[in-house]
Amino acid sequence: MISCDDKKVDIKSESEKLMQLSRDWSLTAATGNVDSIISYWADDAVILTPGAPPIRGISSIRDYVAGAVNTPGFKISWVPLSADVSESGDMGYIFEENEVTMNDSSGKPSTTYNKGITIWKKQSDGNWKNVVDAWNARPAPEK
Repeated sequence: MISCDDKKVDIKSESEKLMQLSRDWSLTAATGNVDSIISYWADDAVILTPGAPPIRGISSIRDYVAGAVNTPGFKISWVPLSADVSESGDMGYIFEENEVTMNDSSGKPSTTYNKGITIWKKQSDGNWKNVVDAWNARPAPEK
């Protein structure tokens, strides 16, 4: 049943919000501030890293992020490539590419290039939070 109170979701606008949220989060990640970085994940979020068990829940995610930002030479950045939002407006996903740099065993910076997907859920307060974060390797960009 459709009532006069049902609001049509502006999919394009919500997708643009997700794209901007991804850009903002990348800038936040560059600060190294663990509390600010993890604020983008939902309390029950899951991170799927290559070759490792899932990281479940904000406490485990906090530990993971703190370990990463304290790794010598660590830097991460990403760009959203596209976003889509469900017709109901409560779920969305973003395809992204990221670069992660950290020092190798000799102390020299080494960069890996990845492709990923983040899945987002709109919270009861109307804000988007990341609920699934997954990535794997991609070829280095041609220079």
